[in-house]
Amino acid sequence: MHTTARIVEQQIREKVTEAVRLQHAISRENDAQASGGFLGLSPSELRGYSVLRAIRGKLDEILGRATGYQTGGFGGVEKESHQELVTRFGEPAHQGTVLIPADVLYRDLNVANAGQGGYLVGTKNGSFVDALRNFSAAFRLGAQRMPGQKELVKIPRQAGQSTIVWFQNEAGAASESAATFEQISGSPKICAAFSEISRQLLLQTDNTAAESVILRGLAADVAVAADQAVFAGSGANGQPQGIIGTNGVGSVSGASLSYIGLVKAQHDIAHSNAVLDPNSLGYVTTPTVAQLLKGRQRFTGTDSPLWAGAIHQGEIEGVRALSTKQLPSATMIYGDFSQCAIGEWGVLAVEVNPFQDFRSGIVGVRALYALDVFVLHPESFTVIATID
Repeated sequence: MHTTARIVEQQIREKVTEAVRLQHAISRENDAQASGGFLGLSPSELRGYSVLRAIRGKLDEILGRATGYQTGGFGGVEKESHQELVTRFGEPAHQGTVLIPADVLYRDLNVANAGQGGYLVGTKNGSFVDALRNFSAAFRLGAQRMPGQKELVKIPRQAGQSTIVWFQNEAGAASESAATFEQISGSPKICAAFSEISRQLLLQTDNTAAESVILRGLAADVAVAADQAVFAGSGANGQPQGIIGTNGVGSVSGASLSYIGLVKAQHDIAHSNAVLDPNSLGYVTTPTVAQLLKGRQRFTGTDSPLWAGAIHQGEIEGVRALSTKQLPSATMIYGDFSQCAIGEWGVLAVEVNPFQDFRSGIVGVRALYALDVFVLHPESFTVIATID
């Protein structure tokens, strides 16, 4: 019996060690970046990298194969980066694909400055005005990245605890018990955005505001979709399962939401021992709900609102609060967002179709991003719905 107990104890220790190791791996951003789509490009390489030049090179490469007449080609830092990412993640199925290093997506693009992309082709074009998009909040609240995934992901999670026995004397013996484990599984869910670019623009433009059309356009649209999936992905029709709708997530009634309801959300998570990183605690809701709470008193006869500060970023009872249209209407989430992880398969992939509109010389460009959402501890979140 004692031999069996030692074996079980060793197995439990190994499983717990592995679970802890994986949890730590999620939170170690530097290591995650090194193993993902970050290539460590130098400042000069980043300044010289052009998504448009990469698209143009792929365009020439595709047309050269089709016609037998090669006019240019895919080269430079763009090709070197692409090949390194292919080595890490494998050859794309689409021959017109350009893999974009994560370094480039984090690069600052100052489209207001003419020398850094303020103009398009000529000197009389107006400055580029980016589209208004929903405020992305998941990473700002502390959600973790899990880049560099290549296969289906299974994360072990301890579900039950060992039995504790107090010795009444020196002859006491511990009861044999085994902790229980479960798995969080994930697979790549692909979101895409599509745009059209004229061939003339590709030929005349290099490192200009058109670069921003790609990076701040397609990439930003994909990022907004991914952020929305973290909060409210349906888990159906190809979408990840977001925090809302995940089994085990707590709930608080939003009817006549008041100080009591907001504090109850905090209590439920603290009572479940589910605050693992206090720095990642936060509320997130819609601007309409933020406006409602900003006009509602904490206590009758006082002038202190439930939501303090600006509507886009404020505070509720000492905890950060953000508003975004990424959530369903009349909904709020409170939780420890370090317990939500976003797995990434590969990097942002840009696919080129030179024959989108052959007569007009229009090139189709599609951005693809593969991810899944992992709620590591559902007890770390509470959803307040139907707020009025």
